[in-house]
Amino acid sequence: MRTLVLYPYLQSGCWVFDDARTGLKEEAFVRGASEMITRLVEVNRLPAAARGFEMTFAAEPFPGHDVELTWVSRGAGDYGNDYEGVVAGLPMKCWLCPALELYFESAPRRISVKAAPLPAGVDPIWNPPAGVIARRFVEAPR
Repeated sequence: MRTLVLYPYLQSGCWVFDDARTGLKEEAFVRGASEMITRLVEVNRLPAAARGFEMTFAAEPFPGHDVELTWVSRGAGDYGNDYEGVVAGLPMKCWLCPALELYFESAPRRISVKAAPLPAGVDPIWNPPAGVIARRFVEAPR
């Protein structure tokens, strides 16, 4: 089983992440995903999560995961994917943008997620070097 790790942080009230491996900068979690993350961070009482936390995810359950999302359908206009899951006892729905396919060949039928404190020495903010142009699929609402 392959697990992946991102380090989301809060920007203007919306969770975003940077990932130098995929060239993503300030990629936003929107349409229910940011609310899911907020609930997960609050229930897990992650210290200073707004400055960043560790989010591990995989296409199958792994020991200690906090939530399992189940694929519902392709998003409106065949863009992105809709998921649902129970986050700390509350049924929730979200949409995950096409950036998901940078991590999986196709949208997985389920995604397990764990939220943990930001490891010491990890800076969640990626500053692209000169000449590197970052990209994003979805921008955080301002």
